[in-house]
Amino acid sequence: MRSDSTYQKEKMKLILWALPFFALTGCATTSTGAISAGQDTFMVSRQAGAFPSGREPLLAEALGEASATCGGLKKAIKVLSTTENSGPYILGNYPKATVVFSCL
Repeated sequence: MRSDSTYQKEKMKLILWALPFFALTGCATTSTGAISAGQDTFMVSRQAGAFPSGREPLLAEALGEASATCGGLKKAIKVLSTTENSGPYILGNYPKATVVFSCL
């Protein structure tokens, strides 16, 4: 049977190995993918994860994803609107860009 000190050491090792993994996964940029918002109309949002620098090219990435969606449909893109949140980037208000577009 393990002693309490050995158990505590093993538990601490596990925490120290897992902590960087969870910290890095919280930093990832996420995307909604193209979501249908009506006939031939879609929306794409991209959001930065934890610890954003505020310099992520989220709008450019969202526009690229929108363009790729229409390209996959062999149609041209028409951007209807774009929005970006202005910050401050605290308490879960991470940088985010949204593009609403049509494929014509």
